[in-house]
Parts: sequence; structure tokens; C-alpha cells
Amino acid sequence: MDSTLKKITDFTTQLSYSDLTPLAVHECKRRVVDTLACALGGFNAEPSKIARSIARKATSENSARILGTLERSSPELAAFANGVMIRYLDVNDATGSGGGHPSDAFAALLAAAETSKIDGKTFITAAVIVYELYLGFVAAVRIRNRGWDHVVYTVLAAAAGVARIKQLDYQATANALSLALTPNMALEVVRRGQLSMWKGCAGANASRNALFAVELAAEGMTAPGQVFEGEQGVWNATGKFEWPSFARQDRPFRIADSQIKIYPCEYHGQAPVEATLAIRSQINPEDIESIVVRTYWFAWSEIGSEPEKWKPTTRETADHSIPFLVCAALLDGKVDASTFSAARISDSCLLSLIQKVQVIHDKELDKLQPLANPCRLEITLKNGEKKFSSVDYPKGHVKNPASDQDIKDKLVNLNNGLLSPRQISQLLDICWRLDELDDIGELVSVIRI
Repeated sequence: MDSTLKKITDFTTQLSYSDLTPLAVHECKRRVVDTLACALGGFNAEPSKIARSIARKATSENSARILGTLERSSPELAAFANGVMIRYLDVNDATGSGGGHPSDAFAALLAAAETSKIDGKTFITAAVIVYELYLGFVAAVRIRNRGWDHVVYTVLAAAAGVARIKQLDYQATANALSLALTPNMALEVVRRGQLSMWKGCAGANASRNALFAVELAAEGMTAPGQVFEGEQGVWNATGKFEWPSFARQDRPFRIADSQIKIYPCEYHGQAPVEATLAIRSQINPEDIESIVVRTYWFAWSEIGSEPEKWKPTTRETADHSIPFLVCAALLDGKVDASTFSAARISDSCLLSLIQKVQVIHDKELDKLQPLANPCRLEITLKNGEKKFSSVDYPKGHVKNPASDQDIKDKLVNLNNGLLSPRQISQLLDICWRLDELDDIGELVSVIRI
């Protein structure tokens, strides 16, 4: 077993609930509320319907619930269906740098937890493990720079959390982690050009694959012990890296470090939207001559450089487009799920305004990364007057955190009438006392549309 695999296997098998700080426990509860809000918001999306249709076809002796329904499926396909709902609106939490969404792994954790009938403390411990490994992996290496998708982080972290829920022994856990990575190095092409539905499904697929990896390992399947450092292993694909230290050693738990999203768009679009809304009342869109958005390299590369960002034809491309997001915010005074309807994406006034946008990679803003997510907005009017707006820490950033009330409001708003007020109240009560639950199935059962 290579030293990197040993390091993360040690942490996965040794962490206990008693090691967790009150802050880590509370931050886990906040992210459960936030993630379930996202699932409700994505419930009626076309990819979610497709995923549920596939999941309905599977039966299993040890089945898991499809969120929002009374239907059951195999744990893997229930996780896939639930993961698509969680991810579709692109409003679940984010790393803030390097791309990726740790909460994607909750789809795997919920399926595993329900089938294993574990208590809330075990679930919280597994979630903290997920976030520690996911954000530690991000800190260690930016795999997207080598052409790999960020769901590679997801499949490893989710497998660790599920292995802990399933109480795998040390060697089986190591095998599960290796089985998660070895066959599942996903391609970054999913986030280039005109984006497809798979953009919002890749994380769900990683959760599905994580469950399968753990099931294989639990039955005795072995896997490469040199998955990271061996010949043709992960290091060969990503370059050599050193895994950072874990919580309990010299730092707090990383679960508090993921960024909560306010707007349903790619994380690096949060600051441009916020900057735009801050000065919108001062501007008549008909008077705009030009719009300049200055941002750091990753934001520019991810959502402000390709020609498709100036003429999006899919929802997935539009929510990954700084020009679209800024112009929609200017015209509508908001960015929400309705922003990305087919009619809005094809609106001639919006598309005309988009052509006035220039997105610039500002190397000075690179210096503020990764601690900040800066945006500098300059709008020039036809009379020569200029309007400026600047954001470094958008709402939901760890340095400008969303409050518990903000997250509750997000749940209510994204629910959009699917659950009754009584159900919402029950769901919130269960989430805030997650550590007191004897069976995590109680959480899944209340989400019935």
C-alpha cells in the first residue's frame, strides 16, 4: 500500500464522532439542509426525471429511497437519481477554488445510511470524512489542470464516507478507495464548450460508482495498493503531490470551508452576479455602451473565455457564463431558476446585451486567490459615465458566510411548494437534531412530495 493511500485509509478508519468539534457537527447539519434544498429545487428538472426513470427499473433486496417519492431502487441508482436532483440547479456548495462540489457525495451517504440503518452521529462522522478528503484532495492537486474532472474528488471522498458507514475493516477500506479511483478518472471535457445535461449528472455518477466500489470491497474484491504513487497510478495522471494534514493534527475540520451558494450558477459566477445587482438600480440597460468584468484566471477560464459563453444554447452553458449571468442580473434584477428557462436563454434583448460584455483575466486579482473570489465590474454608459462595483467575498463565502436563516430561506424558496409548510418544518427539525437520530431513514422519509 502506498503512503498516500495509507494516510487517507488511516484517517477514514480512525476518526470517531467524539473527535468532532461542535462547529464541525453544526456545519454538517447546515450542509445537509442546504443539500436537500438543492434536491427539492432540482426535482422537476428533465435530467432528474430521466434519472428517476432509470432508477425505477432496478430492484434490490437492500433498497434505498428515491428522494421525494415512495419509490425504491438499488442503492447505486437511488444515489444517482438523488445526486442529479442535488446537482442540477448548480446551487449546491462549492470548494471556492479548483472547482467541485463536496455535497455531491451526500447522495451516496444517504443511500448507504438508509440501507445500513445507521444513527445520526455515524452519518455526521461519515460526512466530515467526506469533506476532509474532498477538500484535502483539492488542496493537494488541481486535477482539472491535467484534463480530469472534479468528480474524481467526489468518487474518492464518497467511497470513504460510505466505507465508514458500512464499517469496512482497514484493508477493505483501502480496497474501496482504490476501486473508487482506478476505474473512474472522469474527463474534464464535460465542462467545455456548449455544456450538456451530463454537467449536472457527473457528480451523481461519482456517488453511484463510490457505492459500487464499497460493495465490491465489502465482498472481498482487491484493488491496486499503489493507486496513487505506483507506476501509471494517479500521480502519473496528475503529477506528484503531497496529501495535506488532517484535522485533529494542526487545523480545524475542513467541512466549514466549503462555500454556500446563493445563486444557481457556477460558483465563480457568484461574485459577478452580486456585483451587478449592487449597482443595477443606478443603470438603465438601454443606456449601456459596454460592460467589462475583471476576474481571476480560474473564473475567466471556466466561465468567461470560450465563445459559447456569449451565445449559450443550454441551461448548463448559461449558468456557466459570466456574460449571461451579468446581463440577466442587469435586466431582471435577480438570478434564480427562472433565469435559465429556454425562453430567457433565447431572448433577443438579453443576447444583444451579452455582446457588449468583455471578460478580462486580471493577474492582479490572481494574487487574491484562493482566499478571495474577486470581481471588478465596470459599466460604461453611452454618455461616457462609468459605474463601478467590486466584490471579493460573495455572500456564502467563508469570510462572508450564509447564516442558518439564509440556508433555511434557501430551503423554503427552492422547495417551490413541493413540500407542505408542515413537512418543511419537520425536515428542518430533523436536520438540526441530526446527531440525535437513531435511524437516518427518518430524514429520508419526511421528503415525500
